[in-house]
Amino acid sequence: MLRKHWLLFLFVPVLLFLLIQIKKTPSIHFLKLPSIVHPVKHAAPELRPLGYPKDSWSFFLQQLPTEDKPIVDYKGNPVSNQGKRFKILTYDVGHADLQQCADALMRIRAEFLFSRKKYKEISFHFCSGLNYSWTDYLKGKRPVMKGRNQIIVQTVAICEPSHKTLREYLDIVYAYANTVSLCGELKYTNRLEIGTVIIYPGNPGHCCMIVDAALNGKNDTVYKLVEGYMPAQSIYVLSNPFEPDLNPWYHLGKGDINTASCSFRSYYLRKFE
Repeated sequence: MLRKHWLLFLFVPVLLFLLIQIKKTPSIHFLKLPSIVHPVKHAAPELRPLGYPKDSWSFFLQQLPTEDKPIVDYKGNPVSNQGKRFKILTYDVGHADLQQCADALMRIRAEFLFSRKKYKEISFHFCSGLNYSWTDYLKGKRPVMKGRNQIIVQTVAICEPSHKTLREYLDIVYAYANTVSLCGELKYTNRLEIGTVIIYPGNPGHCCMIVDAALNGKNDTVYKLVEGYMPAQSIYVLSNPFEPDLNPWYHLGKGDINTASCSFRSYYLRKFE
């Protein structure tokens, strides 16, 4: 019995030391390329694209509309770190500091469902756990606080489905959702493929999504990533400063994932469908 107590006495300090070291190791590290660095541009590598049905989520992600413009914030000002982007998506940012990293992925998902007229499927959870759908919004229902609880109640008139009302709905979602709520509602996956969300839920947390995959000359799969950032700014395709000849494609594995803006040391793999 005495020996067991001595073993316990020796083990506890070691356990505490390990816990402290784990706590000291950040799960994500945000990177900032020097402002003088411009997006890396080389001749596009020869790749074999992967084909998907035209009505699928994967095909939609492959065809996201992009343009070669600088990233701007919600005030319309170019952000300092332009080196992290290859191109930006043509989606608007909005005029408030709302559409950040998790919001950007919800925006892309909502745009897909809207384009396919799957209006009833446009629905997201708030951090409170409350589910709020675009259908609720169109019926005039809005989130309000009742005591300590958040509820949905009828407060305004019914409105028609349009892209304008979709954007208004999403701004409400952005205000009450984040990486924690998004991670909680996404489906589990252990695969790196088109549609996979790489996410670290937290405050701060971060996430990005694979939006394309292709095979190179060595038959390796390479991936293209999209993300949003804070403060609210253009959604963009990430550049790859680590492999300029492959830019904007990435080799990805199940260990640490390093992108032009973030180093993920701990993360979850999730998907919308």
